[in-house]
Amino acid sequence: MFRIYLASSNRHKAEEIGEFLGPVARILIYPAYRPPLETGRDFRENALIKARSLSRLIPAELVLGEDSGLVVPYLGGAPGIKSHRFSPSGEDLDNIEKLLEALKGARGKERRAYFVSYGVLARAERVLWEGEGRVEGLIAEEPGGEGGFGYDPVFFYPPAGRTFAQLSRQEKNRVSHRGRMLSLLKEFLLNWEGKL
Repeated sequence: MFRIYLASSNRHKAEEIGEFLGPVARILIYPAYRPPLETGRDFRENALIKARSLSRLIPAELVLGEDSGLVVPYLGGAPGIKSHRFSPSGEDLDNIEKLLEALKGARGKERRAYFVSYGVLARAERVLWEGEGRVEGLIAEEPGGEGGFGYDPVFFYPPAGRTFAQLSRQEKNRVSHRGRMLSLLKEFLLNWEGKL
């Protein structure tokens, strides 16, 4: 089993990734890690910044940098890479409230949105793998569901007829942007012939 340190202090994210990669890798959070400023122009650049920053601290270990967010074309791509800091407080409920306010009056395709998750696996600041997952949906007019985190209560996934917050964690992992990215990572790890 691989041991991978997640370049994040977000325990929700670590649990979700750990559950998905459970049979292949153990996901850990490095206690002394302080996430760097996300100065990248896109999800990929921010994932690289995170992976390299933690990789400098623990060069002998495998490190996963991941950046994700919500993109609403009608809003010019917002919240995008600022998804976690969309509102002044950065709190989930405030971010959702600001998003719904921005989409007031938007109908049908104008509410189209997609989640992106970009992952970078590195060791000693060298990129070993990178990949992206996406999932398309719509922004609901009001929150629904108690599960998930972030924008999950307002991200309506048409094939399931429910928001991400109304899906079980297992259901969400099968179809989510992060689940799709992690499927690619899992495939890489399972087929990796190199020695750790």
